[in-house]
Amino acid sequence: MPNELPCRAVADDDIHAAQKAIENANILDSEDAIEKAVSDCRASHTIGLDTEFVRERTFHARPGLVQVSEGHGVWLLDAVAIPESKALGTLLADSDIVKVLHSVGEDLEILHAVGGCWPEPLFDTQVAAALLGLPLQLRYEHLVKEALDVDLVGGKARNDWCRRPLPEEWLHYAAEDVIWLPRLKERLEELLEDAGRLEWHREDCARIVDAARAGDTTPPLSRVKGAGRMETTDLARLDALAQWREAVARQRDLPRRFVIGDDTLIELARAAGQDRLGEAIGRLPGGQRKRFGTTIETMLNEVRPEDFERPDWLNPLTPDQREQLREAQKTVRTIADELEIEPAVIASKKELTRLIRGEHPEWLDGWRGRILDGRLDGVSVNISAS
Repeated sequence: MPNELPCRAVADDDIHAAQKAIENANILDSEDAIEKAVSDCRASHTIGLDTEFVRERTFHARPGLVQVSEGHGVWLLDAVAIPESKALGTLLADSDIVKVLHSVGEDLEILHAVGGCWPEPLFDTQVAAALLGLPLQLRYEHLVKEALDVDLVGGKARNDWCRRPLPEEWLHYAAEDVIWLPRLKERLEELLEDAGRLEWHREDCARIVDAARAGDTTPPLSRVKGAGRMETTDLARLDALAQWREAVARQRDLPRRFVIGDDTLIELARAAGQDRLGEAIGRLPGGQRKRFGTTIETMLNEVRPEDFERPDWLNPLTPDQREQLREAQKTVRTIADELEIEPAVIASKKELTRLIRGEHPEWLDGWRGRILDGRLDGVSVNISAS
């Protein structure tokens, strides 16, 4: 399979029609307007979706826009004016309409926050491109150029999308970012089917939505840089601090570092084990000390280090395990070369490390497990594909 897609250039008339639709994008700032737009979209079995948001000084992303296109018209839902929309939710939940996004990331969080539903079924164009041998993190404008020979501007994602009014240039970018998604999906789906990988893609997209629905299951301790270098008794206290910080950050809608930084958490955990917690709390900035000092002291005094079990993922691999990992990576590279895709599409170093540690990641119960089944036996990594 080539690492360049066979381009199917869009006709000039279609490009001009898309440009006109972009210029005439409909701003939706009422639920009635959203309901009408959803009704118009229902005639199509495919819609493109994108979101614009701000996430700099908050824990949760702040929705700015939700863009919708069935490939001919564009609707821009003002999520500042309408932070919740039942009409959008009915569109997201409609199983007869495929929702096309590129590199969903935080888009799922925004769509669920505004619409109250998850976009199913999902078609992620970046995932599709990776399964067709293109770079794993291919940008949207590059993929549109590669597949459709259409030039996009790009480069506006970092703007403050919650400001009002939004400049015309930004609205143009937002509309342009979504109108080509239905046509792009049509082309990529055709190529995936020809390659025998359409079911792989459907499986990956379903897993993405399932993971979003399950919520963030990342252990708060793993977010603290330097945690792995700590002794287990201190780590028990750091674990309590990390879980507390996570809860406060969510409740107050603040970035974790705005609550208390990693270095300070580590210092507090170590100080508690050396009978100098009061001194460490006293060195906190005035606002933090007044707001959190008593809570931190009470919490750390209640920690029982003897009840804490050090997570295996914090321990370095043994020499034998490191050798296993190197051999597993070689095997995955060989398989990737056979399939003409990047090795990380099959299994990244992080995911292979999970296998070496004896975990059974959920992705093994699918196409990756089937193609790896038996191929890792030589490096003593046993998997069973279901």
